[in-house]
Amino acid sequence: MIVACRKAPAPVGVLGVDGGSSPVVAAEGDGVGPPGSPPAARPIGDAASPTTSTATGPERTDSGATPGERTAGRAPGDGGTRPCAVLRGPIELPVRAPVALTVRPDHVEAVLNDDGRPRIVTRPAGPVPLGPVPTGREPAEGDRGTASGIPCATAGERIFCLDRSGAVHRTPRAGGEDRVIASARSTSRIAAATLAGSHTALGYLASRQTSEGWVSEAWLAVDDDAPQRVSEDGSGATALALSPHGSGLLVLTVDARAALTAMHARPVAYDGRLRLGEDAVAFVGGPGDRRTRAALVVPAAGPAWSLLPIAKDVGSFGLAIVRIDEPPRVDEPVLWSMYPNGLDPAPVASVSTGVADPVAWVALVRPSGPEPSSARVLELAELGPDGALTARDVVPTTGNASDVVLATDAFGALWLGWVDGGGSWLERLACASKNPRK
Repeated sequence: MIVACRKAPAPVGVLGVDGGSSPVVAAEGDGVGPPGSPPAARPIGDAASPTTSTATGPERTDSGATPGERTAGRAPGDGGTRPCAVLRGPIELPVRAPVALTVRPDHVEAVLNDDGRPRIVTRPAGPVPLGPVPTGREPAEGDRGTASGIPCATAGERIFCLDRSGAVHRTPRAGGEDRVIASARSTSRIAAATLAGSHTALGYLASRQTSEGWVSEAWLAVDDDAPQRVSEDGSGATALALSPHGSGLLVLTVDARAALTAMHARPVAYDGRLRLGEDAVAFVGGPGDRRTRAALVVPAAGPAWSLLPIAKDVGSFGLAIVRIDEPPRVDEPVLWSMYPNGLDPAPVASVSTGVADPVAWVALVRPSGPEPSSARVLELAELGPDGALTARDVVPTTGNASDVVLATDAFGALWLGWVDGGGSWLERLACASKNPRK
């Protein structure tokens, strides 16, 4: 669905996680740049214009950055005009495909999905330097080829990867034999998270035949326990996200239908068996694309937030920023960060950094202008404690970004991964918060 609409000076939106659901991605470009060509700075629309963050709420401001203004060579926190300093990259990955990011104490792992088998690319992640940092394109290492367009999911010491038949393989991070633990829809994404300390939970979508026909539902499997359905009777699920929440989990599901889109939030506890909390319909919107996914961020302090790109009405499209209380409530408060045009699917990813001074960051893809053919912008934004979204950086890409992932390391730096016409890329950044949560 493309919503072609003109509003007052184009607002900006958040971009993020995936641009398609094809199970296999070949190492080909999108016609904008050859495979392996580095992200290039180029002007994109009015990305530097101030924009609003909500329909009626807080104002969303832009850093004034354009894709041509990178911070390579500038020391983090040296008072430069850009809030985010590039510490490393862009780092080219050997295969043009989406990745899962896992941060270890001294390195980051980008996990590619080789038809149910994880392929791990490792890069060091040391302390953030105080002086100028030489950065630039780092060419890919290792064999090229193809990989699945459905990324793996990681939790603790386990990696979960979907093969082309829909079987979910669980592999120890240290290596060894994998085990098939679930059967999911072959074009759907999976999610994983740690639960109650040392347990790992896998979330996936599976189809079940009911009296009303085939229904896509959300399921959760912990360790070697039998999977349990987490979507309610009468409710489907076209996407899901998981996040640790206290000693349990917060499960977010999206049910996109032709008439409406419902977003459900549900707490889950584990004491040797799954304990499902009450399912709350936190948000109801208009018709949604079945490929649309929501991002979920649970800061160390304050409420959780879900981020869903969706049409606000017949003439506008944006990011619904929905507050998730504890416990989740029906019809939670929502703010809007408007896009200048519609985008389906509209990738979005989020992460929370730190414990003593947590900050929530968002990576997103949005149209640069109201024209249906306008280029897409890859943007970094900060989510404030009140749900206000502030654009912080515009990341140069080669053509349109179609998938985004975001993680934070032990030193507070962000790792941003994306796929564009030139390949798959990683970049490490140091971003200064304007909304620290004390």
